[in-house]
Amino acid sequence: MINEIIETAKEFGIFIAEIVVALYACKKYLNQYFKKTNVGKMLTRQNKLDLEILNKLEYVKEILNADRIHVYEFHNGEHYSDYRSAYKFSCTYEVFKAGNQPVQQRCINLPTNCMPQFIHRITEDGKFVCEDLEELKTSMPSTYNFKKSIDVASFYDIAIHNREGNIIGFIAIHWFNKENMKVDKDAINQLVWYVEEHLINSK
Repeated sequence: MINEIIETAKEFGIFIAEIVVALYACKKYLNQYFKKTNVGKMLTRQNKLDLEILNKLEYVKEILNADRIHVYEFHNGEHYSDYRSAYKFSCTYEVFKAGNQPVQQRCINLPTNCMPQFIHRITEDGKFVCEDLEELKTSMPSTYNFKKSIDVASFYDIAIHNREGNIIGFIAIHWFNKENMKVDKDAINQLVWYVEEHLINSK
């Protein structure tokens, strides 16, 4: 009888110990992934970076007399049925002249293979400058139709890189009237550098 009581006590002790260990593990997990203070700090930092990028885009928009400036980033959120990567690009920042309408939501998750020539120009040449969109109507119809759908008449699109020199996206400068296109390479290059630095620091 005594032996049975001792064994029962041992088993009960082991059971209690297992519960304590499980609770400790859960607390450690929750602290690691759901700390409100950490999320709050990261959100504040990200918001500051977002505002700095948008302010710089606004400043350069005025210098270039542009109607809109977008920042696009390449990403891979999905795969095709054969498990090939489905590369896409999305507009992550947008500024535009007063009176114009936002189009950012129409520029999300765009497949790169829908505009292969356009993407080739960005990734191989580092930029794509077009003074008159109508010139692309027959040679690059997919690019023409996309740009036309968001009222672009002229554009200056230029690649942005990470620290390793890999292209991670591009800045798209749009004019709705080709007569208003104004190119200031110094201002554009400074913008590229500024966006690259801030995107790198936001990772």
